[in-house]
Amino acid sequence: MNVKSGVFEWALPRVGALGNELLIGLTLAIVVLPQAIAFSTTLAGLPSYFGLYSAIWGVLFTALLNPSRVFHGGPNSTLSAVVGVTLLPVAPQFGPDYIGYALTLFLLAGLIQLVILAVRPLGRMLDFVSEPVANGMICGIGLYMIFKSFPAFAGLPINTQVEWRLWIAWQSFLAVLEIGNLHAIHIGLITLLVTVVTRQFAALRNWAILLGIVAGTLYSEYLSARLGLGETLIEQTANVSTGFVYPSLPLFAQEAMPDIISIIPGAVTLALLGLFQTVAAMRRMNRRSGQFVDARHGIFADALSNCVLPFISALPTCASFNRMSLMHAMNTGSRLAAVSSALFLLALVSFFGEFIAIIPVPAMAAIIMVVGANMIDWSDIRAHFQHRPEAIVFSASFLSVHLFGLFGAVICGSLLALAYAKWEKAHPNVSLEHNVLRIRGNIYYGSLPVIESLYHRASTDARIDELVVDFSAVHHIDPEGIRWLAEVGRNGKVRFIDRRSGQDRRAVSGESPPDRKRRDRRRRRTL
Repeated sequence: MNVKSGVFEWALPRVGALGNELLIGLTLAIVVLPQAIAFSTTLAGLPSYFGLYSAIWGVLFTALLNPSRVFHGGPNSTLSAVVGVTLLPVAPQFGPDYIGYALTLFLLAGLIQLVILAVRPLGRMLDFVSEPVANGMICGIGLYMIFKSFPAFAGLPINTQVEWRLWIAWQSFLAVLEIGNLHAIHIGLITLLVTVVTRQFAALRNWAILLGIVAGTLYSEYLSARLGLGETLIEQTANVSTGFVYPSLPLFAQEAMPDIISIIPGAVTLALLGLFQTVAAMRRMNRRSGQFVDARHGIFADALSNCVLPFISALPTCASFNRMSLMHAMNTGSRLAAVSSALFLLALVSFFGEFIAIIPVPAMAAIIMVVGANMIDWSDIRAHFQHRPEAIVFSASFLSVHLFGLFGAVICGSLLALAYAKWEKAHPNVSLEHNVLRIRGNIYYGSLPVIESLYHRASTDARIDELVVDFSAVHHIDPEGIRWLAEVGRNGKVRFIDRRSGQDRRAVSGESPPDRKRRDRRRRRTL
């Protein structure tokens, strides 16, 4: 009896934990369902099953390949936007040629990510992407997504310009006001309003997008029943594929080679943006969860998945900030939640595909606007603007998305990341207190101009009989720094100290005993 009771007591927490993981998986599946469709149809210009298969197979692959408990891959708004921008000048959206080029683009991106994984210094470069750079690009892309959703929100044709400049966004907004389909705008507004209002209630926050989609779809069906689809002209999602996989082949025909070569910059953008987000998301979640998982595991999971997904008609995958934060907030303890979310979504698509197909496109556009707005985190922006170098880097990264396009933003972001790292190293903390020149940071060719400037001012000061150079807090000295120290050491007025060598700083500070006594008295008064 005792043995049975002990087994029962041991099994109860296991069953409870399993039920919690499955509940989290179901929540994730419901959250990602409308997002996957919106990313695929509104941003990437592909049939909805591309996003759904990415949310199924992309999530499964990355969950099994990445050891992080809270890693969640799948379709991504930024990557989907890159697909649309890259392929719009090549072929008409939703057509067979467009789909073939899209599959080729995905495969090229996966292969580029494999190269970054294989060449270790390239993967190491991703660690130099600082938070101001990553957050600036994410906020810029969030605003870009809002602009890009204007035509679909109002039932208008998608703009086919190669780059989505700000003035094009402004023209799209004017077109919405002048010739927009009022029925489509009403559907989008209802979806937007229900989603935003629902998000204000903590208990319903995770269901807000789904409830917004349901409200927009019900209103669309009401309009169609009352006025007829020919009168409302509301485009629906449709084309939801059923089954476990939808086999496909990338396009590599000889006559298509000029177009394939033209989309290589887009493939580089797709690869780097995906890895930027995965590395940044893993870095952030490592801090929150107290678990450390090397970012190379994330690169490996993304690269291998994106080499396989083009053959089963799925969008490329990378980490999702929102879904990973949701998993962490719901206290998931294993990868079962991510795996079960993919399986739940497969069941939803298989059994409720005909209901998913009637979701109106304006409702999808409204969801893209909500997702884009969520990417603009005001708390992060405020923190960056408290430090001038970070504010400059953040602003430049943000504006590059709108001034140079997504490919230009990736290049600009990479250069900013390297420049920011070099800037921080090249500006050590150098201070002069009495006759002590203290250096905190690195002494190398980039920081020497800053150090030498203050040193020259101190060494030529007639009031200083002996200058003490304290480099106790110096982390690194390169050969040029060593040569500079050797040259300074020849100056009879200069003495070096280093606490690591056991020297007493007070013994060589140059302060007279009366000065030291006065300083000690002042310190005692303050205490």
